[in-house]
Order: sequence, then structure tokens, then C-alpha cells
Amino acid sequence: VNMAGKLTLVGASAGLDAATGRATVTSRTMYLALLTVVPTATTTPATMTEYAATGYVRQVCAMTAGSGTPRISSNTTALSFGPITGANGVTQVVGWALVSTANGTAGEATAIGDFTTPRTPAASDSLTVAIGAITVQID
Repeated sequence: VNMAGKLTLVGASAGLDAATGRATVTSRTMYLALLTVVPTATTTPATMTEYAATGYVRQVCAMTAGSGTPRISSNTTALSFGPITGANGVTQVVGWALVSTANGTAGEATAIGDFTTPRTPAASDSLTVAIGAITVQID
């Protein structure tokens, strides 16, 4: 399953500001949110269509330092969503967002991606994201 992502406009602006000395970037906890609509560069926590079922919660998503050419960062631990007891077996998970809040519509979405193979959780399913499966790239 390909989970390669890219920066949102907010994420790109933060990177550019840090690279040009306009701002200092401070590390913070980021969370992976699963989405039912493919996100875009302008996606925010307030505009994204997040998966919603009993048992689903965003997961803390620590990322590696960027490396390689192009620069790529990936998740450092496996992430498990569920068991999703309220899953209906109909709603597809098609994308993801890296967000700065554990829940709600505040904060920022800094990176987004879509799944090449969407998942449709059935009742009590768990979704697992392997180590290194979520990647964010800067060319």
C-alpha cells in the first residue's frame, strides 16, 4: 500500500520560513488522521473529512529526520487504529493527514496523502500502518 504524501500549503510555508530564517520551528507532537475524502494542499483539520466511527481515534505519529534525495521523512512506529467497533463496512478510508491536534478541528494539517488501496473497515476491524509506510517528501 502506497502512503506517500506531500506537504500542505501550511506545511510548506513552515518549512520555507524555517529554511529562510523567518521563523524557528519547534518540535511538537503530530497525529495521523484517517480521511474518507482525498485531501488537497489546502486541507485543514476544519475542512478535512475524517473517518468517524466508535473506536477510531487519531494516533501519535512520530517521524524520522529527513534523509536521501529527495528528502523523505517516514513514521517511526507502527500505528494501530481500533478495534473500530462502530465501523459499518461501507465507509472507505482513502487518505490521511498529519495534524497538530489529537482531536477536533483546531490546529494545522501539515502533510497529506492518499492510499492507493482504500480500506473499508468492518465492525471491530483494526487498521494498522506499518513502520515507514507514511512518507512525506520535499524535492
